[in-house]
Amino acid sequence: MSQNIEKVPFRTAIRIAVSNFLQKNRTALLLIVGGVFILVVGLAIWTQIDASTKIAFAAKIEKSQLDLNSWQDETDIEKKKVLGAALELELSEIQKTAPLGYGLSKAWFLQGIYYAEQMKWSEASQAFYTVFEKDHNSYLSPIALTNAAVSKEESGEIEKALNIYSEFEKYYSSNPVLAPQVFFAQGRILEMSKEIDKAVLAYKKLLDKFPESSWTKLGRDRVIFLTPE
Repeated sequence: MSQNIEKVPFRTAIRIAVSNFLQKNRTALLLIVGGVFILVVGLAIWTQIDASTKIAFAAKIEKSQLDLNSWQDETDIEKKKVLGAALELELSEIQKTAPLGYGLSKAWFLQGIYYAEQMKWSEASQAFYTVFEKDHNSYLSPIALTNAAVSKEESGEIEKALNIYSEFEKYYSSNPVLAPQVFFAQGRILEMSKEIDKAVLAYKKLLDKFPESSWTKLGRDRVIFLTPE
């Protein structure tokens, strides 16, 4: 599997993986890290890391990814608890010892997924947000920040979710894959909060910046609905 992925250009693989996943509902944002996206990013990023650091942490990160997969697949409740406890210890150790970089980012990212699948939304949001907080330039940061906001929505912390979406806009507003959905999410939250004028402005940002996005039609429909002549 990894050999096939290595042959795909990095940017192309990322766009394909994320675009496919964006067709699902907003909660599905939390599921992408368990699949091809993480593997593709991992293969690309590890090539940029110092060889000694790569050797030291690659095996640990790979083991944590596999252990997360095993935990996800386990159906026996008691065995799942044991696997979960072991995974928590692994990730905690990596977070304590890994230098800034992809290894550290991925450890927090995996922890976010671990919490999200248990519907521990506050913990998930914090773990995802830490990815962004540790390294704004990490390849994982845009999707992590989006997941942090989605987790806040799931926990009912709408205002905090909106604040995180605003942070996304500040740092990643040109991201052609995730920014359109974030702009739409901003409009949706503002519309739900009865802040109609602000919602329309959010939807119009989507129309102005990403006219070809699949989210743009939805945004245009909301603008028409909210501003009848």
